[in-house]
This record gives sequence, C-alpha cells and structure tokens, in this order.
Amino acid sequence: MATSRKGIQTKSNIITTAKVLFYENGYNKTGIQDIADHADVKLGTITYYYKKKDDMITDIYNVFFLALYDYVSSVSENLNLYTKYCYSLVLYYEAILNDEHNKTLYYEVLVKNVNPHGRTNITNTLNRSCLDFLNKNYIEADLEVIARSEYGARKELFIDFYEKNIKFTSRAMIYFFIRNLFRLMNLDGEMIENTIQQGFEFSNKNKPEDIKFLI
Repeated sequence: MATSRKGIQTKSNIITTAKVLFYENGYNKTGIQDIADHADVKLGTITYYYKKKDDMITDIYNVFFLALYDYVSSVSENLNLYTKYCYSLVLYYEAILNDEHNKTLYYEVLVKNVNPHGRTNITNTLNRSCLDFLNKNYIEADLEVIARSEYGARKELFIDFYEKNIKFTSRAMIYFFIRNLFRLMNLDGEMIENTIQQGFEFSNKNKPEDIKFLI
C-alpha cells in the first residue's frame, strides 16, 4: 500500500505507464515486465503495488468512474443520486466506445473475463445507494444478481458489437447498457428513458477533458 509520498509517486508512475501501454498495445500485448521496463522500476516493485495485471485494470476502471461521478456532482450540484449515477454512466461509456484504443482494451478485458468481481464492488455500492434513494425494496442477494446479470448481458452484447455481429451505433450501445442495468433494478421505464436522454444532453454540454480512461 502506498502511504508515503515516494510510495504514492511510485504507484502513480506505475499506473500511468500501464495506461499508456494498455492504450498503445492493448491488454493482451502488455505484460507486467513491459510496464516495469517502461516505468523504470523493478518487477518486484510492480508486484508490491499490484499483484497481477488484472488488479491494475480494476484500479483503472474504478478510479476513472469515480472521477466522472465527482465531475458530474461538481458541475450540477442540484442533481439527485440516481441522475448523477446515470449521467456518469453515459460519460463512462462514451469515453470507452468513442475511442478505438479504449474500445479494444475494453473488448480484450471482457473476452478474458478479467476480474469482473473486482469491479462489481463499486457497482453494488452505487446500485444499493440508488435503490435506497428511490425507496426500492431489495435484499442483499438482489444486488449480486443485478451485478452478475448486468455484467453477463453487457459482455455478450459488447463482444458482438465489437466483432460487428450487430450493427448498433455507439450511442445505441450506451443506451442499451444503461437501460438494462436500471431495468434489472426494477426502476420505472419512463423515468429510465427520460434520464438517459438527459444524460446524453448533459454530455453534449459538459466534457471532462482532463479525466481520461487511459490517455
């Protein structure tokens, strides 16, 4: 764990280097040793902070999404929790689907089934908060079912999209991803439609240029 200033800087150097290599070469062609070489650190230093490459992916995904959520919150303080969640998802998927390098990494990670449960922790937290805010009844098992069902459907849909087995636009894919999640949470259909549309309108006016998925 990076607690000292030097440790924080070292970890930042590692993950920044990893993001550049993931962007340029993809997940499959980037090894831990490659990251160590380009970051100019020993392999043991890498594994001190990240036991495996999958852990870096989890960190990159989670940090990116939370940064977008904070951005949405700062730009529009009057939004409720559900709306902020939806808008953040729009920004998140747009950043991934509208950049070919980001899209390739996302595809490779899904195909490899890279540590999906490492990313469902944050999803479960946000889903729980959303359901609580909307006064929806649920049990803890529901959160796991929602997360696993959403991941499975998104994985299959995105792989078909990337491999051009379906002819959806990126915007349509984003719409289906988000609609599917909120439908699994048993939210009102009209509310879902309206909020996603508002999320696209928000994205048209607000571009978090300094917040990057990779580079």
